[in-house]
Amino acid sequence: MKRNGTLLNKKYRSLLVATLAMTASTYLSSILDGIMVGQILGTVQLYAINLTTSIVFLRSIPIAMFTFGGNTLSVIHKSKRDQKSADAVFTLSFWAGILSTVLISIVGIATMVPTAQILAQGKEELVGLVIDYLLPLWILTPLVAVVNQTAAYARTDGLRKLATALPIVANIINLICDYIYMAIFGWGVAGAGWATVTGYVVGTLLTLIYFKSAKRTVHFTKEALKKLKMLGKIFSVGLPSALIYVCNFLRLFFTNAIILSFTGVMGGKIASVSFSLNSLAFILVEGASMTLLPILGALYGEKDANGQRITLRYGMIVTVALSVFVLIVSELFPVQLAALYGLNDAATADIFAVTFRIFSINIPILAVIYVMRTFFQATKQRGLANLLVMLDGVLTIVPLMYWFAHYDIYWLWMSFPVSKAVTVLITLIAMVISKKIQNKKNILGIEEEDGVMYDFSIKNEIPEAIRASEEAMKFCKEQNVPENTVNAIGVTLEELCHNIATYSKNKGNGAVDVCVRVMPDKVNVRLRDNGAEFDPTDYIDNSGKRITGLELVRMLSSSINYNRVLGFNVTNVAVSY
Repeated sequence: MKRNGTLLNKKYRSLLVATLAMTASTYLSSILDGIMVGQILGTVQLYAINLTTSIVFLRSIPIAMFTFGGNTLSVIHKSKRDQKSADAVFTLSFWAGILSTVLISIVGIATMVPTAQILAQGKEELVGLVIDYLLPLWILTPLVAVVNQTAAYARTDGLRKLATALPIVANIINLICDYIYMAIFGWGVAGAGWATVTGYVVGTLLTLIYFKSAKRTVHFTKEALKKLKMLGKIFSVGLPSALIYVCNFLRLFFTNAIILSFTGVMGGKIASVSFSLNSLAFILVEGASMTLLPILGALYGEKDANGQRITLRYGMIVTVALSVFVLIVSELFPVQLAALYGLNDAATADIFAVTFRIFSINIPILAVIYVMRTFFQATKQRGLANLLVMLDGVLTIVPLMYWFAHYDIYWLWMSFPVSKAVTVLITLIAMVISKKIQNKKNILGIEEEDGVMYDFSIKNEIPEAIRASEEAMKFCKEQNVPENTVNAIGVTLEELCHNIATYSKNKGNGAVDVCVRVMPDKVNVRLRDNGAEFDPTDYIDNSGKRITGLELVRMLSSSINYNRVLGFNVTNVAVSY
């Protein structure tokens, strides 16, 4: 028998849509505003909107840090059955995210004029338009923090519909108000910004549903004030996610300067549309890769090495597949995509068709980079995660772009896929070096527990309980485990699997992952299932009848504990020799 990915892959798929919706909230408002502005107001106003994209990345730095850092760390603590720490992390990350975004918004509003002059490079016809959009953009920032953080915790608590609805509703309201504020009210560029604010006000009101939900697994606690040191851990775990936006901010600033210097206004228009369209790829690639974060975090906390490999492989396949889909659309329909933004000039559109096809080659390589960055982040390999982000964000693209720009506009855009390939190569070299220096057992740096391990999967059906018991006993005998311990393991596993099948609400559709690990003085058994929440350490069922089988498991084991993480029942049993 072998372990399959049924249980973990199903969890990945169940979280994917909610994560894509949450990721879309970072980019979609600017994309929608850009399309609506291009169609309703014109290309000059569109250019002004695109000039503020670097500010979108800047404001996303604290949001990403506290959203992904706090959410991942809380899942890790829950997987270790440390609920108090999980609550403290939730409290600290949530309020730190809001406070930091309020502060950055105050500074942003106070410096709007000089910021607009820098972004517009002193062009007076653009400065006023940029200022008009910057005001609502900064006011919006704390609202985005509230919606994104709530969506992240709702997603890991199994409230997938709510997690998906929060950013989607916000952006639907934004799209409707874009037309009302610009086409009907005539508010111009400012209308696009205030439409986004309106959408996220509605989204913020919807977050109350989560805070009133009985299914929440994390809660605000005053004890968090005594654990302020945890902010450092949140910062550390969330840093790779935040660095993405730091690097995007720096990359956009330098690449825009290079493009305008070498290709002029025409190149600037091509860049504006290209970067906005590339944000659509970011939604899919980043969303699919970030879906891995809570799952890998939980598996890391449980030290489930094989589970990490299975999840990483599946996430890589899905993310790359989505990126290939985006690549095909980009290669086939560049002119049609440009027309969405009002880029209809024939000469410019012809050049765009070639440059965008070249540019889009980077998307599948970007998918590999994002998945590996998420893996390093979840498994606390911060050095590799930060290196990957900085290489991809700034260190490879800026010098290569400057070098290639000296040839022609087509070589300039070739720098993007080339820089991604260089990033992957350097990261692989760093992984090999890290393995040797830190004496890791594998190039991925996955930590293996001591002892000899055998894991496999079964269906959550009653006949499968006997099969699981026989497999575990056979393995233990092969490892020369004493006979009385072998028998105890057999009885324990049969009773627990029988109980899972009996009380599961996923009969015929669920699965159970079984891991048996033989240690020098004991045998550990871990079971993970996706059935209804049920704690086997509680010997009384809902009818009040004593569950004698579980009572026997308790008597045979030296320790038994239960945890509910990401909608999984996780039971750990140890039987000493």
